[in-house]
Amino acid sequence: MRKHIRIICIILIVFSFIGCDQAAKYFAVRDLPYEASVTVLGGFVRFQFAENQGYFLSFGSDLPAPIRRAAAIFMALISMAGFIALLTAAHKISAVQLIAFSLFIAGCFGNVIDRLLNHGRVVDFLILGTETVHTSILNVADILITVSLAIMVFIELKRKHTPKDA
Repeated sequence: MRKHIRIICIILIVFSFIGCDQAAKYFAVRDLPYEASVTVLGGFVRFQFAENQGYFLSFGSDLPAPIRRAAAIFMALISMAGFIALLTAAHKISAVQLIAFSLFIAGCFGNVIDRLLNHGRVVDFLILGTETVHTSILNVADILITVSLAIMVFIELKRKHTPKDA
């Protein structure tokens, strides 16, 4: 894939998914009740508004607000910069890798936008699963990051198990 086509694809993917994330968060803030949840699909999907001031699974939420906010934004920016550098500098990259890396960047960027505009907090609103087995409360950006990492792990495992002469 030519470099300029790759960059256009990255920009389109990243900004499209940032838009999806921010739109979902906007509707969550606007439409979800603060003290109750809304369930659909037989309870497998539950919408419940929450604001997470920590990181993944609220880790770090007990840190002082300025340190917590700065650390979250710094870690996300460093991660995004690394993936952007990898995407633009790599000579050979598959379409699947490009999509996975772009989804990661979009997810990080979506949560950074929240932290910058929402006093260091991220809007969460989605819980998937049953009553006994379910995810923590998350948002579209979290799903993008998780899916991108799962794709990257799958690609690496596949690469390691592919014969060299295949």
